[in-house]
Amino acid sequence: LPEEVLYTGTKEWEFALVGICVGKKVPFKALNEVLTRRWVKAGTFSIHMEENDIYVFKCASREARDWILDNGPWDVWGDHLALRLWERDMPPQQCSFSKVLVWVKLANIPLEFWTPCGLSDLVSVLGKPMQMDTATGNRHIINIVRVCVEMEATSKLPTYIRNRRTNGMVMDVKAEYSWKPVVCDHCKVLDHSTRACLIQ
Repeated sequence: LPEEVLYTGTKEWEFALVGICVGKKVPFKALNEVLTRRWVKAGTFSIHMEENDIYVFKCASREARDWILDNGPWDVWGDHLALRLWERDMPPQQCSFSKVLVWVKLANIPLEFWTPCGLSDLVSVLGKPMQMDTATGNRHIINIVRVCVEMEATSKLPTYIRNRRTNGMVMDVKAEYSWKPVVCDHCKVLDHSTRACLIQ
C-alpha cells in the first residue's frame, strides 16, 4: 500500500490499546458492557474483538487513552485486563503479551531524583517508563511516584531498587506493583497459564 494510505490508517488507530483478559474467557458483550460503564469518564472509545480473545480499544484521543491507563489496573469478572499500546505493523492477534503494562508505586525517593531524567533513569531499572500519573507529573505529592512501566512478563518484580550514592551510602527505593503477571512457564507469555498450556 502507498505510504499515505498507511499513514491515514495509522492516524485513525494511533491512540488504540490492545488487551487480553488473563484467566477465563469473557464474552464480548459482557466485556463491552462492563468497560463502557467503567470507562465512561474516559471520553469516546470503541471496543473491537480480534482473534484469540484479543481486544482492541480504539480511543478517540490521547486523553481518553491516558485516562484508561491512569485509572487502571482493570479487571472484568475478576480477571485482570492486561493492556499494551497498539503498534503500527503489528497485527493485534500477533501480540504475544510477553511485555505488559504495570503500574508501579515507588517510595523513599531522594529529592534529587525528582526531575524527568532522574525519575526515568530510576524507573528504567524495571522496564520502559510509559507515563506518570497526574499527581507525579505535577509534583503535588513527592513522597511517592506512580508510573506505568512496560515490563517483560517474566520480570522478577523486585521489591526495591538499590541506589548507591556518591558518598558510598546505599538507599533502597521501595517498589509496589498494581498486579503481578502470571505467565506460562513453557511459552513465557501472559495469554495463558502453565496449566492451560497446550505444548507442555
